[in-house]
Formats: sequence, structure tokens, C-alpha cells
Amino acid sequence: MLPLISLDGSPYLLEPASEERLLKEISGLEDRVLLLRENRILTQETLDRYYGRKRFEYVAESNALEGSTLSTGETEIAVLKGVTLTGHDPGYVRDAVDLDRALQSLTGLAKHNQPVDISQAKGIHELILGERPGAGLFRKERVRISGSKHTPPKTWEEIMNGMEAWERWSLQNTELPAIIRATVLHAWFAHIHPFIDGNGRTARAVTTLELIRAGYPPIVIRRKERTRYCAALALSDDAGNLADVFDLFVAREENALRSLELAAKEAEGYDPFIERIKKVQLQKLKIWDISITLLARIIEHSLSAIVEKVSGRCEVQMFSDSLDIDDYFDLCDGRSVSKTWSFMVSLSIPGLGEQSWLAWQGFRSYEMKDTMRTLDQGGPSLFWSVRNANGYPPWARDASNTTAYQELSIVQGSGDYWYGKTTDGKIEQLGTAVIADKISRAMAETLFRLQS
Repeated sequence: MLPLISLDGSPYLLEPASEERLLKEISGLEDRVLLLRENRILTQETLDRYYGRKRFEYVAESNALEGSTLSTGETEIAVLKGVTLTGHDPGYVRDAVDLDRALQSLTGLAKHNQPVDISQAKGIHELILGERPGAGLFRKERVRISGSKHTPPKTWEEIMNGMEAWERWSLQNTELPAIIRATVLHAWFAHIHPFIDGNGRTARAVTTLELIRAGYPPIVIRRKERTRYCAALALSDDAGNLADVFDLFVAREENALRSLELAAKEAEGYDPFIERIKKVQLQKLKIWDISITLLARIIEHSLSAIVEKVSGRCEVQMFSDSLDIDDYFDLCDGRSVSKTWSFMVSLSIPGLGEQSWLAWQGFRSYEMKDTMRTLDQGGPSLFWSVRNANGYPPWARDASNTTAYQELSIVQGSGDYWYGKTTDGKIEQLGTAVIADKISRAMAETLFRLQS
């Protein structure tokens, strides 16, 4: 079993099947990194192209999770020129400059094969906060995490005890895969919240250090993924359950590695034909995103109308975890990408309990592709998962088909109608309102049936 921990320092073990699945996914990523290096594809030109592109994106997105309004382009201007940008808080420019300096220093730290410890964490935090009070110093007063139910350790002694346990785990588990170390150290650090300010940025910098030290590209948690990111950390805080954090970090590393592979291809030349195709596909992708949002909101409205009669509650959480254009290309061509979350439906009725469904995007099934082959050149589909009783991965495919439709898709560039694959394998074409109503009724009936 993996030597994991719950965030109060007690043992936390994944179920054997979950651990096997996690290690298999990580092994696949490690094999891809090794293959790139063995074939000498990672030339200096490729690395300069990749890290040069990602440098300011990482700073912008990490700071955006803490409230910064600077875009990637504005962050680049702020870092390189150090100027205050009109319409933005001057503090965001200072944050961008300080975080960029801290991240640049990680390159030097990564060359030393020393496991991350308290000293390194303090040094990173000091660079992130710059000349502000409290830089590199553990707090001595209580703090609250905005939007979280979790209360971090209150006293300096409790913080030190927690951080010493954090350091001890790091030094004793140096042979674990980098993604596992990065995930555990990140969630645990965020749980302790040892500083007055800058805890999230420091935790993400520690994650970056762990990954680049092992030869991985750093992951980027984007501002649009803040809801998912915070929800995963909240689950780890409340229940010591790291499954959602693992799921997010593994998926983001998959995306980072794919971007690095793309940079290797781009280093061989620019293809304007591909760029023109991307522009058209980007318009279709936007229509797909809007169609999903409309479907989710109608499901929320329909379900609320059903369950309010019995004092029930329906909540739909949008993750805004949209496909990027490269993912969209892959799905249109029938190639697999990391499951991308769209929205989650949570339903509860007093006396009957609760049930949740996760809608995610993947490539079309053979049956759906065959039905729609004369309508477009392929596209993504929406699928459903439910909470996995075994732990990891946290979500499992809805094998019981409790949502009326196994799969949903639209004609590329047109969101007027959905094509739905029913539980018996038939495919029907219906308007958004009708198909949302059917899904809503199936979900409500499922909750009644499961609790009866």
C-alpha cells in the first residue's frame, strides 16, 4: 500500500483497486516522459518554446486563484516592465513580479536532489511575498480560509507540529512517484496553512518544484478550475480524502505533458493550414460550451420544480472546465483525452438521502458516430458518472444508466437539438428542454428507487 496520510497526520490508504488505477495512470505519464527523453525530442529549442510560453501563464493563473485580475499577456508586461496596469490593483503587479522571481529560483533548487523541507518552503514563501511583512515566517495568530469550512491550526506550536510531520513524510518517502509526492505535500501544506498570506501560491510552487525535479512539466491550475480545485481541497480537509486532488493533478499533468509534446512538434515548423482549421473549430467549441451550460441550467430548473414539492433540494455546480482547442481536435478525431468535467448535479430529499451525478466530456461512441456521420465530421459527447464507492478514482461511469441517457451530443456548430443514446441503446433527437426534462425525471426517480 502507498504510504499516504490523512491531513491530520494519521494513515490514509486508498482501496487496492483505486491504488492500482492511480499507479497505472502515473506509470503511463512516466513512460511518456522517458520516451521523450530517450528519443532526444526534448531539445533546448523545444524546452525554451514550452517554458517560455508557460512561464507567464503559470504566474497569471496561480495568482488568479487568489483574486488577481491580470491576464497572461498583462502578467508578462507586469513582470518584464514592472509597470502598473490601468484598471488593475497595483498589488497584483507586485504579486506577479514576486511569484515569477520565486518560480525562476526553483530551477536552481531543482538541480539539487534534496527532498522539499521546511527550510525550502520558507525560502519559497519569502520570495513570493517579497518585502512584505511575514515573508518566510510561520504565523502566530489564527486565520480563516475564505469560502472554506476548515479551520487551520491555531497556534504557532500546532503549526510547527504539523509542518514537522509534513517535512518528516517528505524525507521518508523520497522514492514515491513525483505526482504522488506533489499531491500529498500540496494538500497537506494547504491544510496547515502555516503563513498569514501566500499559502496557496507557496503550495503550488512546492508542487512545481517536486515535478520539475523529477523531469515533469509543471501543472497549471487555471482560474476557471478554481471551483473544482477548492472543492477537492475541501474534501481533503473535511474527510482526509485525497482522491479528488489526485484526480485533478493527474489530469492536469496529462494536459501539461501533451502541451510539451505539442511544443516538440511545433519546434519543427509552423503550419498555417492547421491554424485556420483551429479558428473554425474554436467557434464550434464555443457553441458546444454554451449548449452544455444551457442544458445544465434547464436540468437544475426542472429538478428543482420536481423535488421542491417534497422539500428536496437540487444544486448544479458548473466547473467551467472547458475543453481547450487541442482536446476538441482530439475528441473530434476519436482520440481519448483526460476526462474533462462539465457540471455536477446534486440532489437531496429529506428522509431519502442524496445522490450526485458528474457530467464529463469524451469522444463519441461508435453508435453515436455512426448515427451522426452525415451531419458533421465528428465531435465530443457528454457522459455521466456517479461517486465511486471504492474511493479512487472518485467518480465511476454510471453503469446503471440512471440519467435516461448514456451519452449526449450535438451537431458541431449547432446547439438546437441534442442526440441522446438511451439506456437501451437507441438514439433519439430532441430539443434541449425536452431532453433536460427526461434527465431530470430519471434522476429524481433514481433517488426514490435507491432509498426505497
